[in-house]
Amino acid sequence: MLTFIEKLLAAWAETARRAGAPLAAAILVMGGLAGYYAATHLKVNTDTSAMLDPELPFQERAAELRDAFPQIKNDVVIIIRAPTLDEADAYAGELRARLLADQSNFTAVFAPASDPFFRENGLLYLSQSELETRLTQMSKAAGLIETLIKDPSLGTLFTTLAENDELAERSDLGQETLQDIYAELAAVAEASLAGERRPFSWMGALDEDTRNEPHHTRLVYATPVLDFTKLKPAKTAITALRAETDAMSDAYGGRVKTYVTGDPALRMEELESVTTGIGLSFLLSFVLVSLLLLLCYRSLPMAALTLSGLVVTLMLTSAFAAAFIGELNLVSVAFTVLLVGLGLDFAIHLLLHIQEHRAAGRDNRSALRRAIHEVGPALALAAPTTAIAFLSFMPTRFDGIAQLGLIAGAGVIIAFFVTITFAPAALALFKGQPGRTHSGRVRGLFTWIENHAGPVAAATVIFGLAALLLMPQVRFDADQMALRNPNAPSVQGFNLLFDDPETAPYRLSRLVDSAADAIETHNLVSPLESVEATRSLTDFVPDDQDEKLELIDFGAGTLVFALDAEPASVDGPSAADGIAALKARLDEAYQDGAGATLAGLLGQIENNDAAQALMQENVFAFWPQLVAQLRDSMNADYVELETLPAALRERYLSADGKWRVDILPSADVRDYRALDRFVADVEGVLPDLAGGAYQAKKAGETISFAMLEATGIAFAVIAVFLWLLVRRFRTVLLMLFPLALAAVLTSATGVLLNIPFNYANVIVLPLLIGIGIDSGIHLVLRNDQIKKGEGVYGTSTPRAVLFSALTTVASFGSLMLSPHRGTASMGELLSIAIAFTLLCTLIVLPAAFRFDKKPASTP
Repeated sequence: MLTFIEKLLAAWAETARRAGAPLAAAILVMGGLAGYYAATHLKVNTDTSAMLDPELPFQERAAELRDAFPQIKNDVVIIIRAPTLDEADAYAGELRARLLADQSNFTAVFAPASDPFFRENGLLYLSQSELETRLTQMSKAAGLIETLIKDPSLGTLFTTLAENDELAERSDLGQETLQDIYAELAAVAEASLAGERRPFSWMGALDEDTRNEPHHTRLVYATPVLDFTKLKPAKTAITALRAETDAMSDAYGGRVKTYVTGDPALRMEELESVTTGIGLSFLLSFVLVSLLLLLCYRSLPMAALTLSGLVVTLMLTSAFAAAFIGELNLVSVAFTVLLVGLGLDFAIHLLLHIQEHRAAGRDNRSALRRAIHEVGPALALAAPTTAIAFLSFMPTRFDGIAQLGLIAGAGVIIAFFVTITFAPAALALFKGQPGRTHSGRVRGLFTWIENHAGPVAAATVIFGLAALLLMPQVRFDADQMALRNPNAPSVQGFNLLFDDPETAPYRLSRLVDSAADAIETHNLVSPLESVEATRSLTDFVPDDQDEKLELIDFGAGTLVFALDAEPASVDGPSAADGIAALKARLDEAYQDGAGATLAGLLGQIENNDAAQALMQENVFAFWPQLVAQLRDSMNADYVELETLPAALRERYLSADGKWRVDILPSADVRDYRALDRFVADVEGVLPDLAGGAYQAKKAGETISFAMLEATGIAFAVIAVFLWLLVRRFRTVLLMLFPLALAAVLTSATGVLLNIPFNYANVIVLPLLIGIGIDSGIHLVLRNDQIKKGEGVYGTSTPRAVLFSALTTVASFGSLMLSPHRGTASMGELLSIAIAFTLLCTLIVLPAAFRFDKKPASTP
């Protein structure tokens, strides 16, 4: 069989050689046209959920959840963080108004804290004890609020504080509340003296819990207009959103920080990260590969010929992907870098042997014929076996890697035919040019390896056996965020959502038919330790409403009267008089603490008009918003399911009557151990689950099984294929042995270095199989060809194996520089895999040859 293959290849290559430069030029033109077609038709889909078989049960439930509640996938989430609650609320309210007005970019906006419903009924969501405390604090401040409504100025504020401090025991304001106000005013005064914006927190002054928070967060949910004719459907809307936040940032003195996250933002930034990373990696790898080819051939024309064939291979494979796939995913997008490594192998092996014979004085025809005799059968075996390794993922339910397998498998076959056609045709350009002899350094390296191969091979096999103990710890990390650039704003914002269990994105969700079913779900999972709480629409109907409304009616009497005061109806004392009055009182009453600190700062402001003007602005920056909020909160009314705002209802009750119940974890399920416990506990009582946590868990299980399934398929099919062709069990075993050993060592090293498999680096398996089987085939068949008593290290084959692997290292090692963590981990794990493949192929395998005293001849 191998003899027939050799004759067929020899005839093909000779026909191509005779066609010469016209055929080579036609192939280059065809490559250019293919590249243009790919550039205009190939797209990228960054949706990781689309990389799994949509018919999997958990995929079907996830699709049902997304269809019922499209906000899960379509909404962007704006996270607003400010040092004071006043700033956070004001910013959220203003941003909500701006986005509602931008109907060309946003179809819906929901800002819970700024929604009129929650502004009016927010007090009902406090417990009774919390409500009593809040109403007491607000009532104590009623006198001050009334006075400042009539005259919102520093003079009135300071004069009133001086009077209330002196009469603290008989005042509506308690001494404790005054000290809190003094501390807040001291911070504002200090900033005003420094010429800085630092608004006074009225909410912090009136509420102890609010005051003690280091920062305050508000969320705004916006549904962008998605243009699916573009590669980044949400880009226009997100660009408009960022323009709004940038404009608002200056008005708020840069004190409010915003993060835009949510699926559209995450996917857009991930696409930017991936394409930038792949683009830079491709450029760097191309440069490194070019240098390695110059070192390999020591001939610029040979290196240029190899690179030209590589470019043609990439263009033709891209056109194949555009025509038969149409849309790449986050795994298959790496096929270009993959083929930079694998696409060169065939050319390196063929051209190195041609160069060897040219250096011996043979002409192109003779050199090509002898090279085909030496490596042609190996190339013909390596191409389909490598393609089989990639195609082994096709039967699995991991569509992402299956797509890569199809593209890469086709690319390997394309690379093989480009090599045996384009390279012989282009040999006409080398007519009359003598081949270069190689440097003795590489040959000297192989001589050293040959002398020490035995002990190194034995140690490697021993380590391989020990590495089997780590195989149970090999895992797949299905957390999508583990792939993304941690410095991307959308990723930073996504991680901030975990600060509050109520907003943590990784949760379980269940679709039920009624409110009763939602309550039953709550009752079933609440006893579980791994469950923090559940959320459904019924949870937004406050408890004990009659009692709370009675408390509000009873306790808010004085505050309602204060809020009815006529704004700006009184001319109060001047700022200078107020400062003097309050400073005198504070100097008299306090030797230390907030009062004493404020007294010292007032002394500095007393004769500083600029600081006084800035302090007036800082103190009353959000006073109008506070008054409006207090007025709204006095309008609380009985809440029922039907009276909940539509923007909230549609997030928990679908148009077709499906109720969504969210189950929140008690631990941070970004830790895979906590995730496993959470999902296992809840799944034990509720099997029909969906949600981010469930998706991550089940995707990990699916892909882990797919990896094992594909590896088993690849080994079995390749073994049978090789047996059918070579009909020698020993030869097949020698070809597969280094591959299995390298796979075990790579997986064990990943465990030790905490580099789990993920959506991106899972391609290490087909690549390792591809490189390992290629190199094994070349060395085994070449060893069978050489004369008895000679070593395989004396041929050009080990050199070709070495430089094939080095070009792959250069190709994938550059991925480690990518800002995309998935792409970077791909580079890390693949570099480890290639290192072990080289070790096993160039040292362990030749050492195994010594056990065979009677090399067989090629049939």
